[in-house]
This record gives sequence, C-alpha cells and structure tokens, in this order.
Amino acid sequence: MIGLLLITLSFVLYKRKVLLMLRALFSMRVLQQLLREGKLANESIFLYSSLIYFFAFPCLFLAVFYLFFPQLLSSFPFSFFLFFIIILGVVLLAPLISWLVLRYFTAIFNYQEERYLYTTLKALYRFYNALFIIIIIPLAWYTRVPEIIIFGYFPFFLIIFFSFFVRFLRNVNGISRIHFFIYFCTLEILPYLLAGKLLIINL
Repeated sequence: MIGLLLITLSFVLYKRKVLLMLRALFSMRVLQQLLREGKLANESIFLYSSLIYFFAFPCLFLAVFYLFFPQLLSSFPFSFFLFFIIILGVVLLAPLISWLVLRYFTAIFNYQEERYLYTTLKALYRFYNALFIIIIIPLAWYTRVPEIIIFGYFPFFLIIFFSFFVRFLRNVNGISRIHFFIYFCTLEILPYLLAGKLLIINL
C-alpha cells in the first residue's frame, strides 16, 4: 500500500518527469534529455523513487523467504515485522556504503562528472526495479504459480542491470575501464557483503 501510494504521488506531482524516466529505459535521446535538464538526485522525484525502492525490495525478500524458505523464516527468534525492519536496514545501509565509496573513488580518480552520471543511471535502475517488484509481489502472493513469477523477475532484473552498465560505459568520456571495473564491483557488490556481514555478526 505504501509503494502504491508513493507511485500515485509521483505520477500526480511529477507526471512529466516520471514519463521521461520510464522512456529513458528505451530511448537514449530521452536519457540525454534527463541528463541535460539537471541533477535528478537534487529533485523531489528522486526521493519518491528511492522510497519506492526501499519499501519494495524488502517486500521482495520477505516474499521469497515466505514462499520458498518458510522453515528458515520461522527459525528466526523475532517477529515478521522485525524481520522486515532488519532487511530494510540492510537495504538502506548498502546504498549508504555505496555512496560513500563512490565519493571516495571519484575524488581519487578525478571523475566528478561521471559520479553524477552514475548516480542518475543508478536512480533510474532502482526506479524500474521497484515498479517491477510492486507488480510481481501480489502476482506471486495471490496466484498458484509463485515460483514462475518470482523467477520471471530475474530476466527483467538482468536486462535492466545490463542496460545500466552499458549506458554508463557509452556515456563516459575518458574514464579508465580498469578503474571503472574496480570501483563498479566495489560499489555494487561490496556494500551488500558488508551489510550482510554486519547483520550476521549482530544476530
């Protein structure tokens, strides 16, 4: 319900920007228009899209645990709601670590302009994923074939992720591919490993 409310507010308050964000997945011209119009991260629509993602992603984890690993879920010594809060904490902590590392690496390698491009594309990537997740969760929850629907999400996830990766490489100017590979892996993988490790240690 919270995700649907945020989506509704986004479309009502920022209809033009939301439509541009949706079309940017398919059109490089629209993506360039978004980049020219200013920093998406400084606009309110960025906050709405981030909140949609931060609520939707823990719900996906809960759905996967409930549908595929109910015994594991029941073994945790806390309530269902507290489990959601813990997953939400991991989902919030990982982007924070990623943001700090991104600022550190772009300062070292002097890629300040690329940092804006990276954060814009990552915001779009999260926005698309959140929309897919909000559609997939009720379908998986209320139908008889949740496995097919849940696993059907992953091809979409890979397509969006690959599109994000390729578009960043196509838009950067003069960036070292070795540098990008080093801190792309760090930004996308290490934060979740650290957040997961902190979670395991504290539990």
